[in-house]
Amino acid sequence: YMNILEVLDINLIDLHLSATSKDSAIHELADLLDSNGRLHDKAKFIESVYERESVGETGMGNSIAIPHGLTDAVKKASVAIGKVTSPIEWESIDDQPVKLVFMLAVPTDNLQNTHLKILSQLAAVLAYEEHIKALLDCKSKEEFFELFKSYYEARLK
Repeated sequence: YMNILEVLDINLIDLHLSATSKDSAIHELADLLDSNGRLHDKAKFIESVYERESVGETGMGNSIAIPHGLTDAVKKASVAIGKVTSPIEWESIDDQPVKLVFMLAVPTDNLQNTHLKILSQLAAVLAYEEHIKALLDCKSKEEFFELFKSYYEARLK
């Protein structure tokens, strides 16, 4: 059984994205995954993220978006997390802009439905507005990582 803490990595968190659009956020987070050795092929990964975007909105409401790329261009299941300086337009269920982006990168050979498990675990942590607010208030990626971890672990008790 996998848990989301196995795919989180403090080096994949950037609380100061310079992105001012959905496109630039997707590219910036793909760069982060790539520079941390998580991708075989960045262009192919980005293409798979856009394919998924065309299927339906990945804006979950409450300032959160969870785009994902499911492709063999990914070496290892990962989640890149980015916070933008000012909210960006994103197709969201509440029609509100997005501040925090969790980008899932999952290899296709993953038959355990890893991406669905990661998604449901993420959703469970992000189901609480006060969690989102506190995560958005974090000043460092270390603080963000520890806080997210504590929310996740509290859920398991």
